[in-house]
Amino acid sequence: MNKIARIVISRSKLIVFLWLLVLAVTSLLSIQKGSDYTDSLSLPMSESQEAADLLISAHSVEGLDSMQIVFSSTDNSPLKQTELQKVISEVGNLSFVDSISSPFDPGSQAVSKDGEIAFSTVNLKELNLSNRGEKIEKVIETASANNLSRVEIEFMGINNQTGGESGSHTSEIIAVIASLLILFLTFGSLTAALIPIIVAVIGLLIASNLTGLFSHVLSIATFAPILSTLIGLGVGIDYALFIVSRHRQSLRESQGVDESIAISLRTSGRAVIFAGLIVCLSIFGQFSVGIEFLYGVAIATSISVLVTMCAAITLLPAFLKIIGTRINSFSIPKQARKINSKDQENTRWQRWAGLIQRHPIKWTFAASFILILLFIPASSMHLGTADAGNNPANSTSRKAYDLMARGFGAGFAGPLTLVASIPAGADSSVLDNLYAQLIQDSDIAQVIPAQYLDSKKIAVITVYPKSAPQDMQTDSLITRLREVTIPDALQSSPVHVYVGGAVATFFDIGIVLTDKLPNFILSILFLSFLMLVVLFRSILIPLKAVFMNLFAIGAAFGVVVMTFQWGWGEGFLGNKGGPIESYLPLTLFAILFGLSMDYEIFLVTRIQEEWQRTGNNSQAVRKGLSETGGVITSAAAIMFSVFLTFAFGQERIIKEFGIGLATAVAIDATLIRMILVPALMQLWGKANWWLPKGLARLLPKVKI
Repeated sequence: MNKIARIVISRSKLIVFLWLLVLAVTSLLSIQKGSDYTDSLSLPMSESQEAADLLISAHSVEGLDSMQIVFSSTDNSPLKQTELQKVISEVGNLSFVDSISSPFDPGSQAVSKDGEIAFSTVNLKELNLSNRGEKIEKVIETASANNLSRVEIEFMGINNQTGGESGSHTSEIIAVIASLLILFLTFGSLTAALIPIIVAVIGLLIASNLTGLFSHVLSIATFAPILSTLIGLGVGIDYALFIVSRHRQSLRESQGVDESIAISLRTSGRAVIFAGLIVCLSIFGQFSVGIEFLYGVAIATSISVLVTMCAAITLLPAFLKIIGTRINSFSIPKQARKINSKDQENTRWQRWAGLIQRHPIKWTFAASFILILLFIPASSMHLGTADAGNNPANSTSRKAYDLMARGFGAGFAGPLTLVASIPAGADSSVLDNLYAQLIQDSDIAQVIPAQYLDSKKIAVITVYPKSAPQDMQTDSLITRLREVTIPDALQSSPVHVYVGGAVATFFDIGIVLTDKLPNFILSILFLSFLMLVVLFRSILIPLKAVFMNLFAIGAAFGVVVMTFQWGWGEGFLGNKGGPIESYLPLTLFAILFGLSMDYEIFLVTRIQEEWQRTGNNSQAVRKGLSETGGVITSAAAIMFSVFLTFAFGQERIIKEFGIGLATAVAIDATLIRMILVPALMQLWGKANWWLPKGLARLLPKVKI
């Protein structure tokens, strides 16, 4: 770090220029190349993927996406073909529409029994992220332009509410403003508050450009850029906060600007690198589960963390060198004395530490009770994928879903696609037996008989469940079809039938992730325990950190379940209760564990430093908490505000991440770091620092 400090101090203007040059180049490349994010999911070796591959081989779905136009009578009388034909014809004439069905086509089952609700399926060709929104809006505009006096028209299928890049950056703007306000109140200086924001935003813009470019060579989900922005903005501002705080402290101690920058990089800068690498290592743990869909999410998030981390240790000190002693300019009136002294703040935290140390058992039980209470709902987590019935009530996709459920049943929003592979010479009549069994199933609303493709080498049977795509009854139906119904119908036939479709794909992903999640969590816990043993040269402190982080994350999962699965958040978030996205627990755990380790290391290394200096455990706990409590709470307040703003966006998955991350940060910075850690370390006394002598000789000595 000394070498980096010397380079930054001697070439500060050049470093700022190089960062701005990188920003300009990546922005130009991003504008020129665009992005290629995807909503497609694949799970090699799964039954749903086998079904998808067969359909692609028959050229029946390749290059096409579909959406539904839902018609509803507003006067309780049956719909007429003549009323809908103009809408269907005009949409069908759009150049990017491959085909559109009419509810009144011969053999169609797209009109409800009472005749008041009907739907047309529109197949769109050559859609990608850059043109998707425009083409879908064109379909909606064309259909809606026909002002039918007694017909309501709604749309569902492709997500026409948001895409991976909605073009709206409201959440980011609100997060930046909230962070600026917190920094201003923390530092008491507008200049000191603006620098972390500027550095984080520059790093984030570069990371966003790089992620878009990487999307051309890697499969990156459409929500990944929003998630990476969410994480990058939070950690970027936090990392800059740590370094600026240390720099201002050195200036207060009468250090020169150059020496102060060098000290801040040797101390807080080294901690920032360590913290950033821990977050990235936790996130990269997603590669161990073997699901390609998660690789892009991990890479996009890691890019944001790494770029903002590099900006914090190079661009930020370069700005500090250029600004010099003007770091405290534009201060809050009459706050100069507070800006130049932290005695008052440290005294407050000392009083708090003393309160915890006088009654450690009571505080431990109180905090643990709250954590366990929040943890309990996580045990009933239902993994799956939320359907359009969970969208905000005023969205057209939600209105269309409600109409389809009323006219045809909730299962029409997520049909199951049974795809049969028929070898040459095989008797395909077994599919008739299968059809006969399917129509007798009490959980199936409707079955479309086999449609043969590719010279009868492939057949497709469409099954509409009675239950909604997100319901557990649908999961049970998929399992029963695969394990009982299909084997009974086919017997020893060489014909193979695979249950596929979007609903089955998410079901398969949920099964795989549920199976692999325990081993994933255990491996991260074990590796982090070993790392903390090396860092703190202790057994109890790493054990405490592992269990505290586990409970904090579990409590965050519990809040996510209450908010999104039980539907308690519908009033202020607009989403009905439904399953938690199957990949959220694994991804959220990886991110949260890395972020939680930041605060653990920041607090306990300061306590350890005081313990090594005095040998007095109580004094070390009190001193460590008093000198880090203010920075930790300020950093947590920034992350909380950033994460919470994303909970009020449009995409359900981003809302889930926002609530989960905000909750975990709030719990970690209050119940864990400010109560449980000091209380337990007070109770354990010298045992905190116990390490077997034989192990102590083997471990390398690491200092942050």
